[in-house]
Amino acid sequence: MYTSFLTTPALTTEITTPESALQLYSVPKPDREPVKILIIGSQSAVNTIIHSLHHHHFAEPFEWTQFLPTDRPIQPQLHESMRALVKYLPRQ
Repeated sequence: MYTSFLTTPALTTEITTPESALQLYSVPKPDREPVKILIIGSQSAVNTIIHSLHHHHFAEPFEWTQFLPTDRPIQPQLHESMRALVKYLPRQ
């Protein structure tokens, strides 16, 4: 069973871009390269994927941003939402 968490009004009004949201949830690491991951779909489907990835030890659910505004160049379809994550890989 998955628990859904609602976004806080203060957080959603302060975040204006996915980039600013990602800064809240990640800490840059000089010896690692950032990779940005974006999931787009209904809020329910996005949360299901996030919890599935957590089950496979990919990322903790709290590491993902809250739901992001959709007025960006990538335009989700009606009723779709998006969340993002930054993972860090060793620099090559």
